[in-house]
Amino acid sequence: MIRALILLLLFVSPAHAWNALGHKVIADIAWQQLSEDQRSEIVRTLRRHPRFDEDFAKQGDIGDDRWIFQQAAVWPDIARGKAGFDMPTWHYVNIAIGRERGFNFVPKPVGKAEEWNIIQAIAYCRKVIASDAPPSQKALAYSWLFHLVGDLHQPMHSTALFSERFPDGDRGGNSIPLVQGDNLHSLWDNLLGRQHRANDVKREIAELKARLELWKVEPGDVGLWLQESHKLAKEFAYCPEILEATRQPGELPKIRLPASYLKASGEHARHRVVAAGLRLGVLLGGSAEPVEAEAKPVPEFDFAAAAKPTPRPMSLTPARSELTHWLNTNGNVRHNSGCRWYHNTKNGRACAASDGKACGQCGG
Repeated sequence: MIRALILLLLFVSPAHAWNALGHKVIADIAWQQLSEDQRSEIVRTLRRHPRFDEDFAKQGDIGDDRWIFQQAAVWPDIARGKAGFDMPTWHYVNIAIGRERGFNFVPKPVGKAEEWNIIQAIAYCRKVIASDAPPSQKALAYSWLFHLVGDLHQPMHSTALFSERFPDGDRGGNSIPLVQGDNLHSLWDNLLGRQHRANDVKREIAELKARLELWKVEPGDVGLWLQESHKLAKEFAYCPEILEATRQPGELPKIRLPASYLKASGEHARHRVVAAGLRLGVLLGGSAEPVEAEAKPVPEFDFAAAAKPTPRPMSLTPARSELTHWLNTNGNVRHNSGCRWYHNTKNGRACAASDGKACGQCGG
């Protein structure tokens, strides 16, 4: 079953899995699982990255090893459009939804690196890292490995919807327009928020650490991670509202998703980001123990627990129990789901009805 899934490589689906914040959080979780010697060795290699001067030194504090580690996880998105570095198909593999039976599909040839899917690319990066390749090549492999482990945990990077409307697939949700965001794919990319400064990463990590139940993760392998993401896409992300709208004739209008979907998708995103960080840390040779939470017991790493591709709803802390509104973090202004600015500001995040200031137009 897993082998069959891995062999499916479909159509190009240009997108950014998670966003810079999500990828930096994943990298930081992995960082905290590594020893000082492991961190130093990896960062020493990353400093030999062929694009270090342009894409690292000019972007932030290269005296901060931790920042370099995080920036490496974002780099494959920075590399988009750069000849010799951009590998668009590496970011995803599209397992079909809607044509699971009777779909006579012949996979593309996969001999060329430029045509590999995410599973093949991860295997290649691990091979390079374990080899005696030059440091510059290992730096590229580390950057791609950091990024692709994160991508593989974003459900919209595991699938595409096929139907009469989308005979060639919906490009991982990119062709599904939404009221709350540009499209289904971008909605999932930005579930953690858009700002990715150092303090934003620290804040998100602290909030995740406060949720001990998030840290019980089955390590598994890339085949399991792919199955989890695909199941989450099929059983949750492509919800009835989306499927029904895509079946209707005529131009596809922007779909309004219910508040319950937005709340639950945020929960799923947190589960997937934590899982990606823990699993990346183990791939890099780090401890198979969860990151220690400040002033809280260290949660046990639950190897025995069965994989749960669709996490069950978790009880949230009161401050985050009802993420039914949208907070424009630039002005700290809260918008309700009927507002035109809901999920439509440059910088923002899901929030509770008590967060921030009420919008003057919608009343918050």
